[in-house]
Parts: sequence; structure tokens; C-alpha cells
Amino acid sequence: MKERYAMRTTRLRQKIKKFLDVRGEANTTEILEHVNSTMRHGTTPQQLGNVLSKDKDIMKVATTKRGGALSGRYEICVWQLRPGALDEN
Repeated sequence: MKERYAMRTTRLRQKIKKFLDVRGEANTTEILEHVNSTMRHGTTPQQLGNVLSKDKDIMKVATTKRGGALSGRYEICVWQLRPGALDEN
């Protein structure tokens, strides 16, 4: 089952890693917007959160507060590629 999940998200993981390599760091919303605007089928916030938190090459570096018009203020994670992550592949 583990291999099956990894195969299902392989293209998504590659897209995220390439984006973070170019940007340096980005928050979850920026990554979601990039993925959904550049991939045909995109992804859901839940699937993106799972990929970001479980991939060993991607690390959470900070949290930042966002203000929503209806929902008030909430925290959002900032992500970065682990140094040397793309060199190993």
C-alpha cells in the first residue's frame, strides 16, 4: 500500500520539489495555487498537506499568520526543500 500511495503522488512530489527549488521557500497556499494552476487535475489541500508533511525531502521551517475576511486569523506553514534533496535523485 505504501508503494501505491507513493506512485499516486510522484508527479505531485516532483512538481512541489521543483517549485521549492526555484522559490527557496513557500507557504502551503502558494504551493497549492502553483500546483493547481500548472497541473491538469491539481490536488486538494488535504492531499497536499499529507505530501508536504510526509516527504523526507521537504521540511517545515516556520508558520505565519494569515487573515481571512470571514474566518479571522489562522496559522499557515512555510515549507522548504531539505539541502541536497535534489542532488540525491
